[in-house]
Amino acid sequence: MDKYKIAEREFKVNEFLELKLENEKTVIYVASKPIRNCKFLLINIPINNVSDFDEIQSIDQAAENLDRSLEPLRGRKQFKYRIPPDVEFWGHCSNLQVWYENGYNTKLLHVNLAFPLLKALTKAGDDQANKVFKEEIANRYNSGVDSVREYLLRRGYLDYLSLDELLSLIENECDLEVLMRLRKEYPRFERRESGEVFRLNIGIKNGRLVKLDLANSRLEILPNYLLKLASLEELRISYNEIKTLPNWIGGFSSLKVFDATSNFLTTIPDEIGKLKNLQKLVICSNQIERLPESIGNIKSLNVLDVHQNSLQSIPESIGNLTNLEKLDLSENSIISLPDSIGKLKKLRDFNLSTNLLILLPNSIGELKSLQNLLVGENRLHNLPSSLRRLQKLKILSISKNQIVRFPLFLYELSELDEIFIRGMAEIKSQIKMVLFKRDNVTIYSD
Repeated sequence: MDKYKIAEREFKVNEFLELKLENEKTVIYVASKPIRNCKFLLINIPINNVSDFDEIQSIDQAAENLDRSLEPLRGRKQFKYRIPPDVEFWGHCSNLQVWYENGYNTKLLHVNLAFPLLKALTKAGDDQANKVFKEEIANRYNSGVDSVREYLLRRGYLDYLSLDELLSLIENECDLEVLMRLRKEYPRFERRESGEVFRLNIGIKNGRLVKLDLANSRLEILPNYLLKLASLEELRISYNEIKTLPNWIGGFSSLKVFDATSNFLTTIPDEIGKLKNLQKLVICSNQIERLPESIGNIKSLNVLDVHQNSLQSIPESIGNLTNLEKLDLSENSIISLPDSIGKLKKLRDFNLSTNLLILLPNSIGELKSLQNLLVGENRLHNLPSSLRRLQKLKILSISKNQIVRFPLFLYELSELDEIFIRGMAEIKSQIKMVLFKRDNVTIYSD
């Protein structure tokens, strides 16, 4: 009997896995139980041409750069290009047949389909699935694209690997030596003998240790042997008792994320500027009094969070951070901002709340990408008229300042959606809602 039954719209891949076309939708069955619907067809894999995908490491990697024309359009029920249900059904059947014939290689399906299916097949008693399940988790976590690694971590698939199996992915002896030493010297790093928390504190990619979370480990200093972790991309040392950062912190050439929240830092070394690949720097809830000029050398930075410190000023070099999208300087003692702040053309979120600002520089009007501006709880008497150029601004907070007249140019902001004016009763009565360009602007007041 032909495996593809036109009348019943059924396709049996093997004794555990089959597909059915029901109400013009493809449904996947495992052990006769419906698992999920196939939402849309991204790629049709020719059975005889799997090798054509050799240069692309996985479907997930391909999907990140695909033409999305086969996906449903947002806000609409129809597809941009309509695929007949029969044709789409056969495409899904072909893909799952290829997947099965290639030993359930998860690179051949999108991660959010491959692993739930593989798990279901394993539970159903499929010997081949049971044989490769843990191996696929380990391999894709170790060598997959970041989106796959994140999926496996967030969905708990790493829990199927024992701690020894997870650590066996580390191929570099120096990395393994550092990790073992940390486990011995800082028991809180591991926390539980089962390794349930420990496994969340590390990240492994291509046989190297790339993530290290030492939060709440009672550290007073950073051990200098950490510098041996040459491939480290993410270092978190939050909620410790560290008073100074060592000068060798600039030696982490691969570092992308550095989080030192809630320590006792008063200064940041100039060497921080050597972290050329850093994308996110979080040093909030410390006692930092100044940022070094060298911070302007980190041109890859997307997020800078220095809230709840003791800053009185911001270095002029801040304007060099042209890739910055989020800047949080709230809860400091900042008196003024440098004019160079206007060079942050990609900045979308800017929080200056709870400082000592008397005025904002006119250059702030050059922040053409700005969507959220929070300047509440300062000492502002007025806002610069250059703010009228912030045509992407959606949220503005000016609460608890000394502004007595509502700035008329705010009516000109076409995207403005929310305004916070708490503690400013004088200007509430001045606002004329009909003058706003956008309907239903929300005013938050006392």
